[in-house]
Amino acid sequence: MPLTLRQQNRLAAVERIISTALDLFEERGYAQVTVDEIAAAAGVSPRTFYRYFGTKEGLFTTDTYAAVGVDLLELEVDPEDLPGSIERIIANIARASLDTPWRGMRFVLEEPTIRAAVYAAGDQLSERVIAILQSKGMDPTEARVIARTYFFGVYFGSLEQWHLDGRVRPLPTYVQAALAALQRQHS
Repeated sequence: MPLTLRQQNRLAAVERIISTALDLFEERGYAQVTVDEIAAAAGVSPRTFYRYFGTKEGLFTTDTYAAVGVDLLELEVDPEDLPGSIERIIANIARASLDTPWRGMRFVLEEPTIRAAVYAAGDQLSERVIAILQSKGMDPTEARVIARTYFFGVYFGSLEQWHLDGRVRPLPTYVQAALAALQRQHS
């Protein structure tokens, strides 16, 4: 899906801010870095930072494509192929320039305020997936269980294990293993 020039420029700015923030967090620690310092180092105003991210934890929860007006979730979720949908979403995230979602994963899993923010964002994302599934005719209970299983079980569980294993194998291999485990349980 091609982005407009304006979307490309906004995406580059968002990614630059995230990369700059991660550099600062790695140098000094998450708690020791302020939003004003991130904004100054990234060459943007604090107001621009807040417009894209809302909070410092938002660096880890903001969908960079949504920040520039593109809804990948609507494009990627196929109720008839949820395993394929999650694999496509992971692949899109992995292809994101600067690989920032993976670079910051240590902070997501080790900083309690970030982890809580990611869980809250996952809850909101799950609600969106539930609505998509229900709009396609799925029973509300089934939609809720499936959406939360895929986000919290498959996606977040895979991220946790990938991190605990030292991030030596590609994340998609963990997602595939998690999907295979679900499939075995349904067999």
